Amino acid sequence: MESQYLEKAYALAREINTAGDIRAIIDTVTDHLPGVLDAKYCSLFLMNPASGTLEMKAHNHEYIGEDPFINIEKQQDSVMNMVMEKGESVIIKDIHDEIGMDNKDKYTSKSFMCILIKHENRVLGVINMADKHPGDFTEDDMLIASIVAELLGPLIARRELSSL
Repeated sequence: MESQYLEKAYALAREINTAGDIRAIIDTVTDHLPGVLDAKYCSLFLMNPASGTLEMKAHNHEYIGEDPFINIEKQQDSVMNMVMEKGESVIIKDIHDEIGMDNKDKYTSKSFMCILIKHENRVLGVINMADKHPGDFTEDDMLIASIVAELLGPLIARRELSSL
């Protein structure tokens, strides 16, 4: 792993460390993790324990607004539900060829990464990354994003979902 890569990851960790509360922490992740991984898009979805749906809590997508209410129902066909069901994070090089889903027009790359956020054995949500440039997401990218997810897990577990 390159030194510059690790320096970017460390800068993200420092940003997270200085965030004032859990809301600021998850916003920091979605705003700064793409820069660490040379990706364009990041979103963070958390599981609503009452409904079983994934609800978007933070993102860096300029075209969907500041506070969108986007949720993914359990039965909905999505990479996030596939990852939740399998219980493991994934890197997808070509979303169409590997899992048969069409690439949305907003994405210029077919590479996608979905990282589980867990606390102990309980899945709390996912971090999505899209539009990696140049190339596809790598195992090093997954490692950095997984470290961030591991740090988020206990923080999120200590908060009520409604407070996010």
